[in-house]
Amino acid sequence: MRMKLPRLIRRGSQLPLKEQDKASSPPSNKPLPQPQKDCRILCILPGRASDPVVCTTSVISLAEAAGRYDALSYCWGSKDRTRPIVCDNAPFSVTPNLECALKRLRAPDIARNFWIDQLCIDQDNLREKEQQLGLMAGIYRRSSRLLIWLGDDEDDSRKANKIIDRLLKLDQIAGLGNKYSNDDVSQQTRGSIGLDQLKSHGLPGPKDTGWLELRSLLSRPWFSRIWTVQEAAVATKTDILWGKEYSLSWQGMLSIMVLVREHLPRTLLGSDIFFRGLPADSVYRIAATMRTLEDGTHHDLFNLALTYKAYGAAKPQDKLYALLNISNSSQTADYEKSAETTFHEMAHQTINKVYQEIARRPEELSQQQWHPYPDILQGPHLRMVALICAAGIANQQISLPSWVPDWTFDSFPAPIWTRKTCHRIPASANTFDWPGARPTNLTLERSTIVSSNLAEMQWSAEGGTLIGSATLPGTIQIKGLICDVISRRGFAKVDIGKPLEHEEQQKALMEWLLEADDMADLGIEASYGGGADAELFRRALLFDESMLQAPEIQRPELLKTLRFAKHPRFASTMKRKLQPWDYLQAIQNIPGRTFFVTQGGRMGLAPHSTHMYDKLCVLPGFEVPLVLRPDGNEFRLVGECYAGNDDMMPGGSEYSRMTPEWISIK
Repeated sequence: MRMKLPRLIRRGSQLPLKEQDKASSPPSNKPLPQPQKDCRILCILPGRASDPVVCTTSVISLAEAAGRYDALSYCWGSKDRTRPIVCDNAPFSVTPNLECALKRLRAPDIARNFWIDQLCIDQDNLREKEQQLGLMAGIYRRSSRLLIWLGDDEDDSRKANKIIDRLLKLDQIAGLGNKYSNDDVSQQTRGSIGLDQLKSHGLPGPKDTGWLELRSLLSRPWFSRIWTVQEAAVATKTDILWGKEYSLSWQGMLSIMVLVREHLPRTLLGSDIFFRGLPADSVYRIAATMRTLEDGTHHDLFNLALTYKAYGAAKPQDKLYALLNISNSSQTADYEKSAETTFHEMAHQTINKVYQEIARRPEELSQQQWHPYPDILQGPHLRMVALICAAGIANQQISLPSWVPDWTFDSFPAPIWTRKTCHRIPASANTFDWPGARPTNLTLERSTIVSSNLAEMQWSAEGGTLIGSATLPGTIQIKGLICDVISRRGFAKVDIGKPLEHEEQQKALMEWLLEADDMADLGIEASYGGGADAELFRRALLFDESMLQAPEIQRPELLKTLRFAKHPRFASTMKRKLQPWDYLQAIQNIPGRTFFVTQGGRMGLAPHSTHMYDKLCVLPGFEVPLVLRPDGNEFRLVGECYAGNDDMMPGGSEYSRMTPEWISIK
């Protein structure tokens, strides 16, 4: 599992593929006779560490090149190509991160073949880029090996490397991170590790700087870039490289992340893991996608886009284009279209597809379920829920209709609808949230009752072809229920992704909770003549659910992060309503949201951009209400929310007394 690549790699196929056509011009000018079938292969010539990088390119059919090259997955870093190399006997410039990778990959006395996008695709030829993007899944799949380059020694990686070695040894001895084995390792060895038990497991103490180095390594940019998903998901063999000599197998990285997430104290690598987790958590999602691709499943593009929404890309359209080759979409990359048009078209097509499928098979609705993770069965009806809840002006930063998701907006809070529609039965630490295990009716439970009115639109589809795609509609019409009006909203703000241990984040959380407490008492008193019920307040902050409890051994360390709870002003005000463990769970729901109270006496959490006098709306088939903002005779969608009690949701007493009406959302 752990390995070091040899300095000299001797393979017969590592000679240049072709000796002809060595041009004196950069590789970007070496034409591809058949851009949809051919590719360029880069040959890195041997050299010493101090020598400049020298390479050549060859044009070859992708089918002929299979197994004769390695592929590189990396982040460009700076867009500026400022580092000189020699390619095809001519000077050429690459990004600094690629130059470091080329020097790491170069052997001292033998040529090596690679496919590397920056040198194998003409970056100035838009048409060629679009054509080559369609081949990229095949390029990575046909490579003999994928090498992931995390970057040079931006920090001292020596201590982090030692911790990785010790973690892998611990995994081999106790089986802590081995999720695929069916051995009978005792539950005692699978339990969580407390801060005071690190040394007994051969690990350094919590103050050792190696843990900060490990956190830095697991936060490298590669783990949060959208293009890396396709590259890693289709590869047959993968190794991870960083620095001048460090390496780790893909399976080794998965084991490390299992240990970090499920067995080591959460505070060891920084407590903002509560809010967003570590970037290296991406290996879980990629492993799940990889497994389904091996089974021959290509997913709906919208499903993949939602799963990987928080991943970054230099071009907005790439948030979708980078996933095309692992989806069942027939769409092709078109960089002449704006991001606004691309996103609008996708939302339009998704809604029409939902409408068509529901109209064709309404009797199957109760048998289908959908969730934005690959291993969970999909049906058309909850896709509509997912699209609407991912949209809203709270989640947009480019000009779009409010019902169209903006895929460039990465930092929306963790969605509520996924938790209210499907919920996980608490499981043991060795089975929870692992992509290798397929969900069953024991781990997931449907609670959504779907209505065929869910997807009624102002436009329709006939004969399986889209209507209205030439002129994209700016407004949709859906039947729904306007249930209540927001009368108070908070102004305290807790940002997403800021480390919990930072003083400013502690202060922001305290102010947010105190403001919510005051608003709840005043709002309920105005509506019903009495203060807010403590249990109702607690349920509103926790979304009325029992969240997964941390192991007993980790709780003391976790609770130490809540320094604001000891503040005299806070302790005297909040102790009567919430216990410390409630705080720890509630703060995972607070970032990016505001507390609100309605005219009807409800309380809950909504996007921070919610205003007073915004409306609460329930749509058939939705398990969460929406916040709508009146705009003339129409509305703009703000986003999803949690409204405290379920009397207005499907099946509730108030819901049954209300009459749905057509609502126009623009």
